[in-house]
Amino acid sequence: MARLEIEFSKKAVKHYKKLPHNYKTFVDLAFLRLADGMPTDLKPIQGEENTYRIRIGKYRILFEIIQSTVLVMRIGSRGDVYK
Repeated sequence: MARLEIEFSKKAVKHYKKLPHNYKTFVDLAFLRLADGMPTDLKPIQGEENTYRIRIGKYRILFEIIQSTVLVMRIGSRGDVYK
C-alpha cells in the first residue's frame, strides 16, 4: 500500500501545539502509523462519510480520508473535539 499524505487544518495545528508534551509523542506516532496505513484504534464517525477518529488516552484525532490524502481536522480532548 502506498504511503498516505497527511495534511492539517489550521485548527488542528493550533490544538496540536497546545497538547502536553507527553501526548505529542503518541500523536506523532499515530500520524506515522496512519501515513503507513496501519492506524491503531481507528473508528468511523457516525453520520460522517470518510471521517474517522483515533483515540490516544483522553485525546482524539478527527480526520477525513480523501483518496490518498488524510486531512486532520481536529485534535483535542474527548469532550471538546466532537463539538
